[in-house]
Amino acid sequence: MKQFVFNTMRLCLLGSATFGSINAEELQISQKSEYNFMVGAAKVDITPKEEITLAGSPSPKKTSSTDTPLFAKAMVISTGEQKLAIVTLDTLKYPTELAVKVRKQIAEETGIPAVNIIICASHTHRGPLWVYYKDRLIKPITQAVALAVDRLEPCKIGTAKGSAKGVSVNRRLLKDGEVWNRWFLPTSERDQYPTEGPADPEVGVMAAVGRDGKYKAILYNFASHPVSTRGNLISADYPGHVQRYVEEHLGYEVPTLFLLGSSGDVTTSTSGAIVGSKVGKGVLESLGKIEFIDQSTLRIVNREEEIPVREHPEFQEKEVARKWPNNLEHYRKAFEAMKQRQEPTYKCLFTGFRIGDDFAIVTNPFELFCGIGINIKNSSPFKNTMVATLTNGARGYVPTRKAFEGRGRGYETWYGEHSFLTKRAGDVTGKVSQNLLKQLQNEE
Repeated sequence: MKQFVFNTMRLCLLGSATFGSINAEELQISQKSEYNFMVGAAKVDITPKEEITLAGSPSPKKTSSTDTPLFAKAMVISTGEQKLAIVTLDTLKYPTELAVKVRKQIAEETGIPAVNIIICASHTHRGPLWVYYKDRLIKPITQAVALAVDRLEPCKIGTAKGSAKGVSVNRRLLKDGEVWNRWFLPTSERDQYPTEGPADPEVGVMAAVGRDGKYKAILYNFASHPVSTRGNLISADYPGHVQRYVEEHLGYEVPTLFLLGSSGDVTTSTSGAIVGSKVGKGVLESLGKIEFIDQSTLRIVNREEEIPVREHPEFQEKEVARKWPNNLEHYRKAFEAMKQRQEPTYKCLFTGFRIGDDFAIVTNPFELFCGIGINIKNSSPFKNTMVATLTNGARGYVPTRKAFEGRGRGYETWYGEHSFLTKRAGDVTGKVSQNLLKQLQNEE
């Protein structure tokens, strides 16, 4: 059971920035929902201070200029019986082996069980690879969680959905029956062809409000590649602009944590500032219709699956040479390197957690195609469901089965360091995610 609370923060969508907390009338209404969770949040700056090589491109670029800073952010939720730590990390990805190591370190320092910790990479293409960090980010991630534990205070938690239309598009275009990624085509052609799959404009939000009426942490979920910053700049990309936009309209600082949605085949369609403002409006739209959770329920489930490597991988030389000729040798080397080091199967961790009766998050370590994520949300038994990808590891692209069919299958299917799992991995992800959500529904 949830108590619906009308929040006049909707006014910020009209340009008002005069309020920094819920007003007295709203507080009087919302007292019906108890402050039945303990919540703490913190962020630690991980922005490089010197020139670095940007990740996310076959053609390395160096820079020392910063657009928006990079952070490790943490939100800790406690009911007394259970504690959950959610970490969001402004980096391209975070390897599975290190995710295991840092979760163990957090558990030792904070007492939060490792199985109750998720670490989600934002997938910004304008930061360094994880190997740049001498301590491999274990120290700042652990520090962020420890600070969040120290700041635990009574809060209400609420959830809602907003939207950010017109800033994300499916990047796989169907030209003459063949898949072409948008960047393979001249700019003038990119809007002439239908897309192979959908984009998802939904902005899912979970927020914690303290006794003073201020937001202590805002968690949001959106499905689009963070590739909207085009210059040679260090940047958290559009999540960095969302942070700025939300704080400007609330009038005070609050950690705004980004969970990357199912965006393996979805990209942004405009600049980071514009994407950030529209997604930011979607976050504020959600805060304006938030429903607070009455029951202090927190349930967490995990499942580790052994997922096989790709069946009969082949180097798509003709396709790469025709569509991305400047990177032919790069992908030839990536193919050979992956063939040499591939394992028969890869351990992939899926986590699900439920807060209250009608809200759940399910995670996976993939760059998951959007249609798979939409199907998971549509089949969920919960009113509000988030699908968080690149979480607790990084196991490459997981396309739909259809993406492997026909001629010209597209970049995301090319076997190599970024795409190496079985063609059935999408089906497995959908099934495991749905089973976790059903298990959460039945947990008392």
